[in-house]
Amino acid sequence: MTAAGATSSRCRPLIISCSERAGGPGRSLRGNGHTPHLTGRWPTPLGLPLDRLGPEDGTAVGAVLTDCADVSVVNGRDTLRLSLRADADVPVSVALWRNLGGYPATGPYRSIGVEPILGAVFDLAEAGRGDAAVVPAAGDLRWELTLTAGRTPSPSCEGTP
Repeated sequence: MTAAGATSSRCRPLIISCSERAGGPGRSLRGNGHTPHLTGRWPTPLGLPLDRLGPEDGTAVGAVLTDCADVSVVNGRDTLRLSLRADADVPVSVALWRNLGGYPATGPYRSIGVEPILGAVFDLAEAGRGDAAVVPAAGDLRWELTLTAGRTPSPSCEGTP
């Protein structure tokens, strides 16, 4: 899902939450290939709160939330849930792109991208052992993506449509 200007709620910022895959070691975060590789714990790696899309602060971040099989994006009363299921030996993650006016330098804008992915890295060239989905010799790799949208029955705060 990509939604430019996704902070339409007047009451609270866009919220992103992640549920780890059953049996997974937990959620960590990896930076994109264009910057030094950094690792931190969700939701505030290195003190940067990535679970909220607040006011423009001049940052643009790409991150991979490893072992994240379910992610929810909440905007006021509306929720979009993305659930990725795959065979037990296939790594599942969520790529998160959060731009709060930090990219590009000549015309920055606001956007968020939430992308379920098979694997744990942006670039296959960066993959270590267990970081990439591998199609078995039989030629089939099974996965399923479920999208669920919902709205709370009553306003979460006064003035929200």
